[in-house]
Amino acid sequence: MAPNGPRHRRWATAALVAFLIVTVAACNSSTPRPSGSTAPIGTGPVPQPTHWPSLTVDSTIALGVADPQFQQIGADLTAAVDANDLSRLLQVSANAETFLAGNQTNIPRLQDYDGTQAVGDRLAAAYAQLVAGIKQIHDSLASGDGAGVTAGFQTFAAGNTAYAAVRPDLLALAAAALDQKRKFNL
Repeated sequence: MAPNGPRHRRWATAALVAFLIVTVAACNSSTPRPSGSTAPIGTGPVPQPTHWPSLTVDSTIALGVADPQFQQIGADLTAAVDANDLSRLLQVSANAETFLAGNQTNIPRLQDYDGTQAVGDRLAAAYAQLVAGIKQIHDSLASGDGAGVTAGFQTFAAGNTAYAAVRPDLLALAAAALDQKRKFNL
């Protein structure tokens, strides 16, 4: 019988299949397994990055985007006081109150998520002072209460100081929230 006959082809095919099986088995067994593990590689839980609740992401971004406006509020208040323009100060304080109260609605969403709660709590305290102070300034101006205006500015300044202390953490969270938005399409 010639070496290229049907018997030779079956034997060659069987040898090739056996060689492939041995090669595949050798490749798989050469992969190091974790110590003490009998499970095949890649069968355990795969760690997934934790994503924040989408409302937390959106609220954190909104608060971060609002941050530069604080400088404008301060500049507008200072300009109105320096010009001794009470009608302008009334308008600026009304606008600031609307701005702050609108932003304040985002804070509970930070407080509701463990990963942002501490910053949310600090922001809540700072915003409470800012809103109370600006409201007192506005209401005291409208009623002609000079002592109330002064007290309002003191409360507002305390809130501004508290906000300045939490600001770096807020901006870091806002950057992380933007990253969450990109990674998870939130």
